Amino acid sequence: NTMLMISKTDAGAGDLNLEMVNIAQVARGAVKLFSPLAEDKGLTLSCDTPESLMVEGDLKMLQRAMANLFDNAIKYTPPPGHVDVRVFREPGNKQQIKIAVKDSGIGIDNQDLSKIFNRFFRCDQSRTAGGSGLGLSLARAIARAHHGEIHVVSSKGKGSVFTLSLPDHHVH
Repeated sequence: NTMLMISKTDAGAGDLNLEMVNIAQVARGAVKLFSPLAEDKGLTLSCDTPESLMVEGDLKMLQRAMANLFDNAIKYTPPPGHVDVRVFREPGNKQQIKIAVKDSGIGIDNQDLSKIFNRFFRCDQSRTAGGSGLGLSLARAIARAHHGEIHVVSSKGKGSVFTLSLPDHHVH
């Protein structure tokens, strides 16, 4: 099902149910949903969002992309670690709304950074954890279907920051 969703989304054949979505509220909802999992693992989860930041998008798809980022951050962060989520408007010529998920986890080798969004790719250190290697590929397909992108900055042993960027449709 995930492969089919990625293929349809990549091809532009996936029907997006576009509506105005408060992405800050989606992030807070994801934090609430994932907090028990983080706490059970001995992690702290924090969220820094404004009350409202609106994007045009498919709510279920955006929730799925965000859930993949949260799930990975928690899965690859050993205790006593932390996952920090920040939602903000990017100033500049091309204004964007950004959702940054920062963890104090195991990080990603430089040689793997260019491959992590490929379907079925799993870093050596992640092969013992559950998963299919499709989550980040799906998250990128969802970002691109929304005319956005997803980027990562990571340091081995120090953690990662995954940033989902979406167009700010309220630019005047």
